[in-house]
Amino acid sequence: MRPRIPALLAPLFALLCWGTSAHASDYLTISTGALTGVYYPVGGALCRLLNEQSGSDGLRCSVRSTKGSLANLQDLQEGKSQLALVQSDVLHHAVHGTGPFADQGPNRALRSLYRLHHESVALLVGEQSRIGSLGDLPGKRVDLGSINGGDRVTIMALVEAMGWQAKDFAPTAGLGADRLQGLCDGSLDAAFVVAGQPNQVISDLTGRCKARLLPIDDARITGLIEGSTYYERGRIPANLYPGQTMAIPTLGVRADLVTLDTLPVETVHRLRRVMDEHLKQFTRLHPSLITLTQETMTAPSPAPSHAAMQDDPRAPEPLPDAPTLMPESLQPGSVPSEAQPTQTVSGAEATEAIAAPEGEAAPAQAPSDAAATGSAATLEGETAPAQPPSDAAATGSAAILEDEAATLEGETAPAQAPSDAAATGSAAILEGETAPAQPPSGAAATEPAATP
Repeated sequence: MRPRIPALLAPLFALLCWGTSAHASDYLTISTGALTGVYYPVGGALCRLLNEQSGSDGLRCSVRSTKGSLANLQDLQEGKSQLALVQSDVLHHAVHGTGPFADQGPNRALRSLYRLHHESVALLVGEQSRIGSLGDLPGKRVDLGSINGGDRVTIMALVEAMGWQAKDFAPTAGLGADRLQGLCDGSLDAAFVVAGQPNQVISDLTGRCKARLLPIDDARITGLIEGSTYYERGRIPANLYPGQTMAIPTLGVRADLVTLDTLPVETVHRLRRVMDEHLKQFTRLHPSLITLTQETMTAPSPAPSHAAMQDDPRAPEPLPDAPTLMPESLQPGSVPSEAQPTQTVSGAEATEAIAAPEGEAAPAQAPSDAAATGSAATLEGETAPAQPPSDAAATGSAAILEDEAATLEGETAPAQAPSDAAATGSAAILEGETAPAQPPSGAAATEPAATP
């Protein structure tokens, strides 16, 4: 017979389960794109940064290879990932229920985190092709992007802006999955590729197959850019690819890092802290990220910003309410740290996952901002206050109760933090006593935390 668990232990199991679910989102999977594209290494750069800082911020990350923006949005909805890279025009259509999402209606749960690298629409023509400009494409065998792919959305917007339809081009059936190789064997005259720069596929086609890059520069394309909030002027720098000696003007979109409104605020705050403190390191992890700044990354996006992107990421996080009707002996403070279960990665076993550092265990709880590195030690024999100072307590001041004598050296500090009545500039701290490690919140902070 299976032994019965004493009724007294039931609240403890409830507490442990509650703690596990509260931090399940510390493990993040990001949906990206094809292995040969730019989305995948950019997602890998983000995961690498988060995993390197996991000891202080408690976030673990893995990368999921996908077919692109549309598949990434589907992953979010199905819970296969918590983060996704999405083209700005695809994101606009998803938020408003237009274009490929007309049958689904607006997605009001999408939230923007960061605007990342620029993506350019590259027009490639075969070495033997007689195509000399954008206007020469009608009647030719032109690849218009992957069916049901995010690149197809951008390319068809360009085609329609030029006054064309898909039927204006010669058939390209039978090219197969590796259809762009038609530029090498002559079975394809031209192709559009939407990608961040530099791109491995474009490099291969211009180098090995001698394909040529042509400018996308027309008054009708200018009208498309000026008539939207999600298209922009693009430019492929000179000498980026073999045989390309001049800069190529083109149409561009942005890669947006998005999530759902259900991603916890605390998790997004941790992500922000890592990005704020290590932005320069992040921009060096891939050539397409070099020009990123705080301002460009937080510029307005087609999707509303996540709530945690609009406040101070260093503000103390409120503790979740503990289960009620619990014996005093089993309150959260009395549970040994060894009893906390190791966090299980939810959805982290993604395709092509970025490996975590070998032998490093995932923390059950990320360190809070209150743990300041190098904080001053308390007086010998004096215990730290259990409650941080309230907003009214000025930095470096000590509250003194009315008619109460100063605390003698060596006497322990009270468990209750000073009340809001403590005025700035009240009696000085005893000689040898240092300021609390937790900085005062609100107006009491002498150096407010910088916003991104």
